[in-house]
Amino acid sequence: MKTHLKLVLAIGFVFIAEFSSNAQTPADVLKHGSDVTFFGVDFSKCKGVALGATAEVMRDNYFPAINTLLMVEQNKYNISKFLKKSEVTNTLTDVNKWNSTLDVASFTVYSIKEVNPLTEDIIAEMVQRYDLKDKTGAGLVFVAESLDKLGNSGTFHLVYFSMPDGKVILSEKVAGRPQGFGLRNYWAYSIYDILKSGLQDRLELIYLSKKTK
Repeated sequence: MKTHLKLVLAIGFVFIAEFSSNAQTPADVLKHGSDVTFFGVDFSKCKGVALGATAEVMRDNYFPAINTLLMVEQNKYNISKFLKKSEVTNTLTDVNKWNSTLDVASFTVYSIKEVNPLTEDIIAEMVQRYDLKDKTGAGLVFVAESLDKLGNSGTFHLVYFSMPDGKVILSEKVAGRPQGFGLRNYWAYSIYDILKSGLQDRLELIYLSKKTK
């Protein structure tokens, strides 16, 4: 009986050690030279303020176009460069799926004061919807909270999460100033503005006691 108990305990300790070794932390995902799978921008819970386009047009045309632009123009929207990654794998499958479910009836608002901030629970639920069963490592997504034309600001949450379990590792609210011609370029630029603003350094200061090089 004692031998059996010792065996069970030993297996349990091995399992815990293995689980702990695979658990990802902010230090892991912010480490320079780490790898990440970039999912693009999830607009499915976003609100729009005075955008000059209907919710249907934003959902069906501009959201897919913005995400495609982020993937195509890698020299500009350079996740590897700005976030110090070794290898970046891109996928739009999940955000394209959920962006198509945008509630157009409640998307447009008349003031940023009408926008309820996205909570940690809401963001966690959004990530849990993604199909991650065949993916491993760290995932990265920008969750859009608001596109405010009057305030000239795009507000997002940068979210790192583990795969395949979809657990949020860190989530940080960020904002960028849009610019450019056409709604696609205008709002895509807000992501570029966020990336080029020293985002990696700010995240390291917030989440790490010392920088991980």
